[in-house]
Amino acid sequence: MNKIISSDRTKGIICIILSALGFALMSACVKLAGDLPNFQKVFFRNLVSAIIALYLILKHKGSFTGKKENRKILLMRSTFGTIGVILNYYAIDKLVLSDANMLNKLSPFLSVLLCAWFLKEKINKRQIVSIIIAFTGALLIIKPTFTIV
Repeated sequence: MNKIISSDRTKGIICIILSALGFALMSACVKLAGDLPNFQKVFFRNLVSAIIALYLILKHKGSFTGKKENRKILLMRSTFGTIGVILNYYAIDKLVLSDANMLNKLSPFLSVLLCAWFLKEKINKRQIVSIIIAFTGALLIIKPTFTIV
């Protein structure tokens, strides 16, 4: 049994499953939080993240601000990450939970498209097929009605 769990592939699969479970639980908690303002939910989620990050920085004697040459990109990453969390929580509040999570799972495919658009990266045939399958599957699961409520 230890031989099976010790492989990097198995550890990776377990981490992915635990990550999916964590995000599903987080989404359920956001939905169950009810009428709390979206920004309050984001604040407390980010507070927990900040405490964990503080612990890791202190444990590994790291820098609080990063290397000087990386500060601009770190600030951009933080800004866009926070915007992403705000929009994700908004979607969780306004949509059916399964639809909001399905849209969240499309982010790697959107990243490929955005990298091709903004960074001029080449998309290969496998990626194109994967993107088409992912968006088709999402359409079948979400079943958009295109009506404004």
